[in-house]
Amino acid sequence: MNWLRILKLGAAAAALFIAYLAGFNQGRDSEELKNARVEISNLNATVAQFKARQNNDATALAELRRVESTSRNELERMRSQLAIIERRAQNDSDRQRNRCLGLAVRYKEVVERADRAIKFCAENHK
Repeated sequence: MNWLRILKLGAAAAALFIAYLAGFNQGRDSEELKNARVEISNLNATVAQFKARQNNDATALAELRRVESTSRNELERMRSQLAIIERRAQNDSDRQRNRCLGLAVRYKEVVERADRAIKFCAENHK
């Protein structure tokens, strides 16, 4: 009879110990799940920030392309006008002046490209 009672107490203690281990593991798993959810939320926020930044960069790049195209058209118009003026030049001093105008057009083109690049970098890479 004593053996039976000891056996029952041992079984109850073993069941209690197993329940404790199961609860401990479940609590640890629950904590890991909670940490994983927090990490997923942080990653989703980071992805949203990068998407917003990508959209801003795409918009800025489209604007830069539009401005560059307009500028290219203007420079082409200036070059064609310069070619017409050069053809009409009568003497050497006129030709010299026209060469200076040609250099001014090239200078303007280089300065505008540099300004656009600096502006783009300043706006999008703070």
